[in-house]
Amino acid sequence: MLLITFAKKRMDDIWNEICFELRTCIQNNVLEKDYENAICSCMVLLGWKKFRGEIVTQYPIQAGHENKYADIVVLQGGVEQFVIEIKRPNHILQEEDERQLFSYMRLLNHQVIFGLYVGDKIRLYYDDVASQQLPEQVFSLDIEEDTPDGLKFVELFSKDSYNVQILTDFCKRQKAIFQEHKQMQDEVAKILSDANGQIFKDALKEKYLNEGHSKEWIEKVLNQIVLTVSPLIKESRTEVATVVSDYESVSHVTNRDKTKYGFLGSGPLPKRKFAWSVVRYFVSKNPKTYDEYAKIFNTLKPDSQGVIRTYDSLSRAQMIRYFTKERECLKGVDGVKFVVCNQWGDFNIGPIIQFANSQGYNVVEYK
Repeated sequence: MLLITFAKKRMDDIWNEICFELRTCIQNNVLEKDYENAICSCMVLLGWKKFRGEIVTQYPIQAGHENKYADIVVLQGGVEQFVIEIKRPNHILQEEDERQLFSYMRLLNHQVIFGLYVGDKIRLYYDDVASQQLPEQVFSLDIEEDTPDGLKFVELFSKDSYNVQILTDFCKRQKAIFQEHKQMQDEVAKILSDANGQIFKDALKEKYLNEGHSKEWIEKVLNQIVLTVSPLIKESRTEVATVVSDYESVSHVTNRDKTKYGFLGSGPLPKRKFAWSVVRYFVSKNPKTYDEYAKIFNTLKPDSQGVIRTYDSLSRAQMIRYFTKERECLKGVDGVKFVVCNQWGDFNIGPIIQFANSQGYNVVEYK
């Protein structure tokens, strides 16, 4: 028991030291080369040795008629084990970054099935060669001290405990969890995008038919109700689905979380205004096309509304869910006019806060 406790304490210390190294880089938004040096130091903390050729930076890879260079490759017994792709801490992960990592994983002398992407956080990718698909992200951890995920990372990637089969089994379990979660999220998004409640009306229709009611009777019942579905994520926010007749008003039972957020000295802002302000500030400092902005922001709110949408794509009914006043609209360098969603609460504001902090905006919470 004492040995287990000591081993856990040692792994905790290693992870916290890794966090110290990387958090300093993140806070200073260091150059990519400096970040690479810090990550090499972290690999040394995990027991891999430079002088033995186990940590190699700018590792040459033959790609057709040209040479490419992976940021870091870790080897054991002269055989590549995993590759690390590095970006500056404030860099927003793009599809091309992932594709570059995938190509390195598959073009090494000994193709590897594990890849790490290190930017604002650490992401693990697994190449399930039997699936004939591209590698997938199966694990992601924030660079924060004293976290169970950090302990797991040290356990998996320390040289003394590194085991390809154990890491493979972990990746497969994570992949199954991710797939189940994605299915659930897709189903929730499908339900929430059903503006007219047709999914539930169809279910009611089936129920009434099974009970022996006529189609005419069912239509008369369903034509008298409106269904409104809202996400119910945390106990602090309890919006219930509401069923009302045509001649009754729609009511909600809501216990709202009143936390506000500020950034870069803005003072406290309501969540909806905070989200809009973060997007507007980023746009003002980073000229891009609308499609580029959409790739960055809409992953932060993967539902039918997204974080941003083009102004022209909105129906009259949808406009109430976005900041659509002329002074609130934004434009990309391609001239596309777009708007920011105003549907924010404690259940979905987290990714916006994380994004703002990754940009160095220093988010402050006001209770």
